[in-house]
Amino acid sequence: MTLRSLLLLLLFAAPPAHAQMAIHQVDLREQKLVLDKPTFHVTEVVDLRAQHLGIGWVQVGMGNIRVPANLAGGVREGLGGWLQVQLPPRPSSRPVIMRVHELRIDEQTKATSEKATADVDVDFVQQQADGSYYVVQRFIEHEESKGLETTARHDDHIVACVQRACAQLNALDWSQRLKTATVLTEEQMRNRGGRKPAPYTYAILAATPPPKGIYRTFLDFRNNKPVAAPALVVEKKPRTAAGWQGTYEVEAYTPVGTAREPLRDVWGFSDGEQAYILRQRHFYPLQLAGQDFTFDARAVADPGAVSTAAVLGGAAGAVIASVSTSGERQQYTLDMATGRVSDFAYLDHLAQHDTATVVVYRRPGGLKAPVSVQLDGRELAALPPNDFVSIPWTSKTREISLCLPGGEAACLSFIPVFGLNTYVDLEAKTEAAKPVLSVVPGKEGEFYVKKMRRKP
Repeated sequence: MTLRSLLLLLLFAAPPAHAQMAIHQVDLREQKLVLDKPTFHVTEVVDLRAQHLGIGWVQVGMGNIRVPANLAGGVREGLGGWLQVQLPPRPSSRPVIMRVHELRIDEQTKATSEKATADVDVDFVQQQADGSYYVVQRFIEHEESKGLETTARHDDHIVACVQRACAQLNALDWSQRLKTATVLTEEQMRNRGGRKPAPYTYAILAATPPPKGIYRTFLDFRNNKPVAAPALVVEKKPRTAAGWQGTYEVEAYTPVGTAREPLRDVWGFSDGEQAYILRQRHFYPLQLAGQDFTFDARAVADPGAVSTAAVLGGAAGAVIASVSTSGERQQYTLDMATGRVSDFAYLDHLAQHDTATVVVYRRPGGLKAPVSVQLDGRELAALPPNDFVSIPWTSKTREISLCLPGGEAACLSFIPVFGLNTYVDLEAKTEAAKPVLSVVPGKEGEFYVKKMRRKP
């Protein structure tokens, strides 16, 4: 191939700049789900994810530009419709509802290859004759693969996770499981945290447009009370960098005598038509998304620093937010309840208001027989070696109590840390030795559980 031909090939292979930030759609329509004699069918998918803006990020083009991704049709309609096609009702199948607690994809680029990952966290619920709902089982699955180009594999990965969850549910002893299932009301079943959240009443949510002025802190913005700045001057310059076409570099100035100074040491400002947030010495327009706001900004190395800076504002916030950026365009969410700024990767580490997660696992080896794990006096699972069970916990005032056969001496009680996974190791060496529960460091527990997720 001549050099000219190679250049032409690369030119036409690269996506046009204006299309690089289009949302990448992951489509499941060509995928198949295969179960041997299905015992259930999915009537509905309920989306309980912490955020509904998308399912992650992919990298496109020769320059591996990061663009947001979503499931074609959305999680509720897209995944739900696909499952209803794959698992139609049968005369003896049980109707269940799938609740999606997390569905996320990501891509990482190494020197010679890419890695694509998918994480799926779902549970299955069955409605009873009295109108209540039984949580049959929850499954947390992970799938990943490496290659020169992995963007096209995300539908495979998502379906592989869903396939494993459905296969495990299909093999379940329903009569035994329903005896110990958690019972939910309609409201608890349909809402993250078990109750319908009260709508926010923050003044800025009803401000159309927001009045002109300067936000010294996040609270100034949320309360729609900017400091008046009638002499504020705003200038906009079109951006030309890849992935940023169609947006503007915004600068604001305040008069100082006969001169003017760039607006700094603030949380943001409003020009009377649009509100802006200051981040990494750049202003970005805020867009209302439900009861929160989103904005596109340069990707940051440490989103945790931004969450602190967002609440403080001013000079202190500016210092805290001084972390390195990659320059890639990325969408961020501004949580109106806390002032936190988060991206998809950081959502896992935010302190969630509603749920903590406790993961009980058994390492490979030792006693081969399953060990009964009780939660608050009721059997949670019969846990075999090289397996785990995940427990969502919502009470911040009551201890979680885990017990094994053998009385109170075999129990472990504690209040888990919200926003983090707490890992509990179930050690069962021999029949003669009593099994023991112990809380282990997060990295240790994560290491074993990740290996269990990937087992065939």
